Amino acid sequence: MAELIIDNWTLVIHLTPSEKIWSFHGDIRVRLTDVVSVAPDPTPWLGLRGWRMTGISVTGFAVLGTRKHGAGFDFCILHRNQPAVQVNMAAGRFSRFVISVPEGSDPAPEAARIASAAGITPSEPAC
Repeated sequence: MAELIIDNWTLVIHLTPSEKIWSFHGDIRVRLTDVVSVAPDPTPWLGLRGWRMTGISVTGFAVLGTRKHGAGFDFCILHRNQPAVQVNMAAGRFSRFVISVPEGSDPAPEAARIASAAGITPSEPAC
């Protein structure tokens, strides 16, 4: 399962080896100063934008990789019916990250931890 790690002033999206293979992407590092909002997303499948560019997308099972839409690119690591954390960015290659939290975990504390590190207030859950 992908991990969201705070490393100094950087948010690291650390992928498992299989997620790296299926998403056609390695770990991602972004500056915390570029984070605009962070929110728990209890139903991430409903908020997917655009179409798959690289990686795999099997509705209801997994979305791993890059999605292109009118406002740019999103990077998603979604597993089954697991909730996720949604991170919106002001700059960089990706405008949004949607990353599943481990099964049985609550995305709200994870979103609050990232928002606190970025110096912003966590947003309301994404709908």
